[in-house]
Amino acid sequence: MNNNKNIIFSKIAEVVLNKNYFLYLLIVCLIALIPIFFTGVRENFGLAPLISSLSIFLFSILLRYSIRNSKNYVSYKNIFSIVLISFSLYIVLGSFSYVSSSSFSFDYSLSGKYGEFLAKSPYYWNSYNMSIFNYIDIFFRTSLPLFVILVIYKPEMVKKILFNFLKSMIMIFELLKKIAKKIDIKKLRLQKKYSESKINVIVTNKKKPIEDSIQIKSSEVINKNNTVGIKEELSNIYENKINEKNINFSNDNNIFEMKKITIENEDIEGNKIDKFRYDKLNWPKIDTSNLMVSKKEELSKDEISDTKKIIINTLAAHGVNTTIENHTSGPSVTMYQLKPGWVDENEKKRVKVEQVLRREKDLALALGSPNIRFEAVLDGVQNSMGIEIPNLSANTVDFKEVIEFENLDNSEKYLLPAPLGQGMDGVPKIIDLSKMPHLLVAGSTGSGKSVFINSIITGLLSTRKPDDVRMVLIDPKRVELTPYANIPHLYTEDVIVDTEKAVSVLSATVEEMMVRFKILEKVGVKNISDFNKKMIKSHKMWNILVVIDELADLMLQAGSEIERLIVRLAQLGRATGIHLVVATQRPSVDVVTGLIKANFPSRVSFAVMSQIDSRTVLDGVGAEKLIGKGDMLFSPIDNAQMSRIQGVLLTENDIQSITSQWEPFKEKYQLEMLEITEDENINNTQITGDSLYEQALDLSSQSKTLSTSLLQRRLRIGYPRAARLMDELEENGIVSPGEAGKPRRVLVG
Repeated sequence: MNNNKNIIFSKIAEVVLNKNYFLYLLIVCLIALIPIFFTGVRENFGLAPLISSLSIFLFSILLRYSIRNSKNYVSYKNIFSIVLISFSLYIVLGSFSYVSSSSFSFDYSLSGKYGEFLAKSPYYWNSYNMSIFNYIDIFFRTSLPLFVILVIYKPEMVKKILFNFLKSMIMIFELLKKIAKKIDIKKLRLQKKYSESKINVIVTNKKKPIEDSIQIKSSEVINKNNTVGIKEELSNIYENKINEKNINFSNDNNIFEMKKITIENEDIEGNKIDKFRYDKLNWPKIDTSNLMVSKKEELSKDEISDTKKIIINTLAAHGVNTTIENHTSGPSVTMYQLKPGWVDENEKKRVKVEQVLRREKDLALALGSPNIRFEAVLDGVQNSMGIEIPNLSANTVDFKEVIEFENLDNSEKYLLPAPLGQGMDGVPKIIDLSKMPHLLVAGSTGSGKSVFINSIITGLLSTRKPDDVRMVLIDPKRVELTPYANIPHLYTEDVIVDTEKAVSVLSATVEEMMVRFKILEKVGVKNISDFNKKMIKSHKMWNILVVIDELADLMLQAGSEIERLIVRLAQLGRATGIHLVVATQRPSVDVVTGLIKANFPSRVSFAVMSQIDSRTVLDGVGAEKLIGKGDMLFSPIDNAQMSRIQGVLLTENDIQSITSQWEPFKEKYQLEMLEITEDENINNTQITGDSLYEQALDLSSQSKTLSTSLLQRRLRIGYPRAARLMDELEENGIVSPGEAGKPRRVLVG
């Protein structure tokens, strides 16, 4: 049977590849056109033979290119699509009437009686006075075959379109319901009665009644009766609201709006709320159509099948009985669900997980890949473990396909969306930085850490305005974050590259955080979200994102102070809308300290050098097995299970494409900057986290010499703490370097 098929295929290939192929094709098409000259065919089918001829021609062309280029152009999808396109064309011809006095007459339509039947509804057969509804009807009939083609080739896109359409309909319906509920008949009457007036009501003191503080400004005279009516309306609205300080009524542009501010005017700190006054500016709509899109290659079925056989056979050769039930393919890694078999099926004893894990090196040798990784427990899957194996050919994840996966511009799901990449299931992963609330990123040189930081910043630039988020960018390497120097989102005048200035900026951010706490306290809310809701768009407190690209360099020069400031921001910043993204390429314990780890619950690790580094960042192994080039492990705050993600590829051209759209607006709109107090003597300041440093400094001023034992006796502390204090005094130039068996000389005083 197979031999007969091969003979047929070889004969077809011989004809198709012949130099006279197109001549044969022309003859076949002419033969297909012969039925058009028969009267019965024309009356019943019209130009159907012409359409058939075109279909044969198109199919033959696809067949030639498929055989010549060894590509599967002639698939069931393509053949079915040709048929549907021909069918759609046939329906179109059926909608046009054609009558001729010659012998060559269709008398009905260009596609005959049957084509007319498909194109027209029975209620207007032979009636050519078509209305707009008839045209709409024809449009849908014609588009239906084309829609079926779209479903065949782009099912995910069709699902996304239908989902967004239904979501939009639901949102519109909910909006209409809210508008209907908020309609107030009394307000509408008042708006109509005073359409040309502007009423400003200002309450200057909470001790005075509201009626005594009403000032009415209008271009026309308002009589006393009207004033009394207004007071009655206000008394109803502001019942039990005597603590509210500033109330504005305006009916400009037929809009009746009430703005509430609950800050006391006599309070000095309360005036700081004015910088959060909301002004609707004309920010641009960011265009992402010019971003890079790379070509993707599907994972070969043969590769998957061969890998499964190698895994099962290798483990079986060492006495480990297993089966593979499923697999999920990501851009660069495929995870196989490995189910341990039975040791004794009668006693229901399965193969232990440790038996499989001990064969890691054997599997790596058999597969020819040292970077295999085991997942002992799969989330939501019983009696199965995962084994992750790199693909022979990895696909890149473009920034464009992740950022455009969901409509993030007006999404309430993500307050601060950050594109991570693509997961093992092939679905783009996007996180909300406001829920993390802080992110610790680690990875060795070349692992993709800096690209990841750029993708977070660019993701926010693509979806959020400066009214929503402001950024503090600290870049000790001086080259990674400098492309963002001219964006209006910066909360500082420039990207921070000096360590001394970094300390000042972080200190100013801490002060900003404390000011925000005082404002929240005065308003009577717990966090920034409640503040923005209560202000009813009159004031809007923007979020602050602090990005540090290389923590190790800062810790090397001003470790204690940097750690103190970062920890303080991490502990208290969430309520005030301050979030941190801290990255380092050296995840050692002296850089990623215990305090920093404790306050950064969400972590991302790229490829690291050893298991020790992996444990430092993730509190577990696995990061040392990553393959690099954006391959990461993500440990979120709300899930104990780490997920493997392929990070996005963001080129310099992509960054330039986004930032160039924002640069003209930095000079156009002068936004408020962070108030930074420069400390000229930053290197000579007392950088310490020990509360006894001041007392140790007092002891040094009382004598010409100072020893560690003296600090122990006077301060009643142990030797380690006394030694640390002595080291700090030496670093700050207070005492001389130590000499064996001798007290240190006091250099100051």
